Amino acid sequence: MATKAQLEAELAELKSQLAASDAKPAPKPAPEPESEPEHGDEQSAFAALLKEHGVDTQDIDALWAQFSSELSDLPEKKPLLTAVAAFGLGFALGRMSKS
Repeated sequence: MATKAQLEAELAELKSQLAASDAKPAPKPAPEPESEPEHGDEQSAFAALLKEHGVDTQDIDALWAQFSSELSDLPEKKPLLTAVAAFGLGFALGRMSKS
């Protein structure tokens, strides 16, 4: 268990780090003029929108790679869940195709 003196020292260090980060504000980029994206420019407009919200295209690629690897490992790791999901999906599609 940490002592009171250790906690106070850590708190003082964190406060000094916070003050240092507040002293150097990050420069904000100039706002881009609003315009309708062209048909060929939609991908870059989407990338700019993601960047505006703090999401990078590399993050999306990494998440997609992780999702696809987890999905490909699902039948090996959880075969019963895969079988139930396949049955449920087949049943739902079969019921929808009857109408």
